[in-house]
Amino acid sequence: MIYDQRVIWDDDGTEKDMSSTVNDFLIGSYEIAFTGVDDALYIASDIPFNHRFIMMDVANDETITASVYIWYNNEWVAAVDVFDGTSSGGASLATDGILEWTTNRLKGWSREADSEDVDGLDKVGIYDKYWLRVNFSSDFKATTSIKYIGQRFSTDTELFALYPDLNNASLMAAYATGKTGWVDQHIIASESIARDLKRKNIIYNEKQILNHHLFQEASCHKVAEIVYAGLGRAFDDNRARARKHYQEAMELNYYNIDRNASGNLEETEKLHSQRFMYR
Repeated sequence: MIYDQRVIWDDDGTEKDMSSTVNDFLIGSYEIAFTGVDDALYIASDIPFNHRFIMMDVANDETITASVYIWYNNEWVAAVDVFDGTSSGGASLATDGILEWTTNRLKGWSREADSEDVDGLDKVGIYDKYWLRVNFSSDFKATTSIKYIGQRFSTDTELFALYPDLNNASLMAAYATGKTGWVDQHIIASESIARDLKRKNIIYNEKQILNHHLFQEASCHKVAEIVYAGLGRAFDDNRARARKHYQEAMELNYYNIDRNASGNLEETEKLHSQRFMYR
């Protein structure tokens, strides 16, 4: 569950709060019959951020593109270098993926005291947040629904390269009825990594992790550890090995953490070294 994130869908002037659903991947999904001309998706946070993983329940198959804007100095400023990992065949939100962007180097982020002062929002009572707006070029498929908006550092493709034994339909079925992949475990692994970084005072907020690629290997090992733990005592040795590999993968020279909460990775932050050891 992400506690500092608010997600608002402006549905042709009616603001719908999706936060309680899409902040927790375990509780369901939110159907979003988005019309491109009139609607917008707003994401608010306690600090700036540069990516969000979007997990779909019912994927969109209409040809649309996403554009990203950041609230700065009382206006919406277009983000640059936008990469839409949810796009497939020209359709945004067609697959699970990461939407990421870079802040315009001449601009930045502004924290707004009250959401009613953000252009396009009338909803009051969301205080002291940084705001992002996502627009789409045309209408979604009517039944499109989003399951989760948060963080994910690894995928099954990367997991199976390290743990080919987990690419097994029978094993997935033994783990949970109807399971066809380990996406839930990838999200749990990402949450575990964020908690470990918080415990070591490397971050205070998961959105400080700007270079999510750095944690891909560690996340794969954590996913394996989680899976083996759920399969019972017969897999204790596998779980212990995965745990050891996770600990080693987390001993990075550089964590690329957003130390000044700017939403961009500064040169000094790229070079800042902060190592820790597990016991």
